[in-house]
Amino acid sequence: MYLVIGANGFLGSYILKNIIEKTDDDIIATARNIETVTQDSRIKWLSYDISSSEMTDKLYQALIGIDNIKLIITAAYHNPDLVEKDPRLAWDINITSLSRLINKLENVSCIFYPSTDSVYGNSINGFHFSEEDKLSPVNTYGRQKMTAESIITGYGGNVVRYPFLISPSVSPVKKHFYDKIAETLKKGEKMEMFADSYRSSLSFDTAAGLLVDVIEKFGSDAPKILNICGDDDLSKYDVGLMIADKLGVDRELVVPIYTDSCEGIFDAQRAKSTLMDNTKIKQLLGISQIKLTL
Repeated sequence: MYLVIGANGFLGSYILKNIIEKTDDDIIATARNIETVTQDSRIKWLSYDISSSEMTDKLYQALIGIDNIKLIITAAYHNPDLVEKDPRLAWDINITSLSRLINKLENVSCIFYPSTDSVYGNSINGFHFSEEDKLSPVNTYGRQKMTAESIITGYGGNVVRYPFLISPSVSPVKKHFYDKIAETLKKGEKMEMFADSYRSSLSFDTAAGLLVDVIEKFGSDAPKILNICGDDDLSKYDVGLMIADKLGVDRELVVPIYTDSCEGIFDAQRAKSTLMDNTKIKQLLGISQIKLTL
């Protein structure tokens, strides 16, 4: 049995898709609003807000008698700018509520927590961070995720670190950045995208699929920290060109802009480039390459 906390987000939705495609397991999925979620006969939806201690108690009660739960926690306060504006609220969700949840639940065979490349900080001269490298986050969001990772691994759980993820949304009510880019380009309008900031980008579908593969093959015996990312160093401008090619629209609609000339557009500091090494995940699953596919 899988339990996916925060299952109607962009990553959570793709995790559900991959569990259904790759396993025979049933799923308990939680979201704050379950009125507009994707329905499937193998998914039981529960209304749940991770920041509510009362709802965490109710979730515990709902899981009594269920053994060998494979737990994936995607619920978090994600937006770096919003975290910077209200770090106490973000801390309550990302740290306090997370700790309360994992300490409350029983009969959990493994815990997997998706984290972020933001914990690493800046890649200097194209350096690719491995799982063992020193963490040096440049903003409050990255520092909170670093703390959350320590809570998870200290409890015996597993952390997967993701880069910038992009795909069409599979949520019936939420549009992703991909969808906004595609809509803009289809209208023949220009889309500005950073050309000098690089990530080891990956699609949500591939990211979720590799996570499910690791859980199914290794469970809690997987490496406690694992980078799941692509082989290529891609700017958002590069990704924009890929989307333009997929849509068959003029590449000139994707306009390169540069971080040095765009100071002040973010409330939280961003690492200019953060690149990750994916050697370990490829060795673990016996695969030769991981590419961004849109």
